[in-house]
Amino acid sequence: MSQYLTSTRDLSANARPRTASAAHPARELALMTRVFERCHQYLAPACATSSVPPEFLGALTANESGGSLDAARFEPAVYRHLKAVATGESPAYGHIRAQDLVANPADAASDVADRLHPKAADYHARYLTAPYAANHGAELTAASDDRLREYATSWGFTQIMGYHVVGRGGDVRALVDPDEHYRFALELLEEFAAQYKLDLAREFEEMFRCWNTGQPYGKTFDPAYAAKGLGRMQMYRDMIHH
Repeated sequence: MSQYLTSTRDLSANARPRTASAAHPARELALMTRVFERCHQYLAPACATSSVPPEFLGALTANESGGSLDAARFEPAVYRHLKAVATGESPAYGHIRAQDLVANPADAASDVADRLHPKAADYHARYLTAPYAANHGAELTAASDDRLREYATSWGFTQIMGYHVVGRGGDVRALVDPDEHYRFALELLEEFAAQYKLDLAREFEEMFRCWNTGQPYGKTFDPAYAAKGLGRMQMYRDMIHH
């Protein structure tokens, strides 16, 4: 997978429209058309056996990658944590600062504004717990540095963190396989629904928030993240029935 780390595009302004683009209907239409044309053939079959409607996955894809399967975002703070777990230094994920999301802390104010929907700090804390370290520490210790970087990267259409494959019998390659990606995404959504007693066919705002924050009422990195998702769902629904 090391070739993916060097060839994938970071989620910059070229990967998806900027926050202000939600005010431009033509840009939104172009975005949703691109997602529909690239992704519907993969997400529709996945949704056929799920309560999650395809328009939700379509909107989630638009929010997360703009329909780019090769989109990837390396999370330095997550990588540092996984390294610490691998060496037995840190059992649980600590709080992440905004500066940790950018390469140069001095550029945080401008760069973070341009980065599109990184995971909220609480999202990683939900998964990278002391039990996670206890259960998977040996696997992380045995992993190469390249593999740890893969685990600290979000991948594909809906930007699934690589560390989710640990302990699930999968491989990071599945996250950049269009036939596998949405199956994995639905599995994560079903876990959120089970934990928080959510209706996957109705409680869409809560699901968007779970995807970005790890909880149904969490504060998203982009305050408009859920609202954008709901609007994009309607556009995608119209495309399905057009």
